[in-house]
Amino acid sequence: MAQNSKAVQTPKANSAGSFSMRMGSTTYIIGIHFSAESKDTLEDKMKRLMCDDVKADNF
Repeated sequence: MAQNSKAVQTPKANSAGSFSMRMGSTTYIIGIHFSAESKDTLEDKMKRLMCDDVKADNF
């Protein structure tokens, strides 16, 4: 079976705070930044994003 060259591949971890992802012939390097002063957990942020989407009727 032939492979689809445009398929999204699983992200690969690089150094702390970044990862790379290949889509087709393009490799994207994604940097992640978290504020040291933030009191929100990832769960808090995700819940807030989902609630905002429902309120905006963007689901």
